[in-house]
Amino acid sequence: MKKNLNLRKIKVILIIILLNLFVVSALIFTISCSSNKSKGTETSIAAGSQSNQNGQNSQGSSASNSSELSTSSTSTSKQETTTTQQIPPDIAQMISEADNYYNNGQYAEAVSAYRKIKPAVESNSNLSDDMKNQIINSYSKNFDDAKTITETARMHYGNAMQLEYEKRIQEAVKELEEALKVYPKYQDAIDKLDSIKSLYKLK
Repeated sequence: MKKNLNLRKIKVILIIILLNLFVVSALIFTISCSSNKSKGTETSIAAGSQSNQNGQNSQGSSASNSSELSTSSTSTSKQETTTTQQIPPDIAQMISEADNYYNNGQYAEAVSAYRKIKPAVESNSNLSDDMKNQIINSYSKNFDDAKTITETARMHYGNAMQLEYEKRIQEAVKELEEALKVYPKYQDAIDKLDSIKSLYKLK
């Protein structure tokens, strides 16, 4: 009888222990599952975030590439426009020759050379109106300066001729000297001054 009671107690204790083990293992299993789920969620969130970033980066890269292509095409079109609107060689040569006269102080020759450029530019059908204006404006200041110098020098020269005719020689000499101050390479004034000084024995 006592043996049976002892056996029953042992069985009850074993059952309780087994139940406790089952409950503990069930708890451990539940905790580990929830932990794995949270990790999985974090991983998916991180993956989604990275995917978004990659998408944004690819969009940014695409926009950047598009911008670069746009800039490149713009600069190419500008270069093409410039190339097609370059100054024709014959006109460039005319401007160069006129500028050389101007820079060398040969103002009358410069005026004559500059005057030939405008008709050549305006008659060139390959140039746009805007380009024609740009070419003409590029030399207009030198042209105007050369005209002012030659006109002023010729005015003094004309005065000298009148004064010489009136036998006012000293005044004629001064007018010629004024002409040469403005236009030192004015050959007519140089020759006339030398002639008057030689004729009237002037220094």
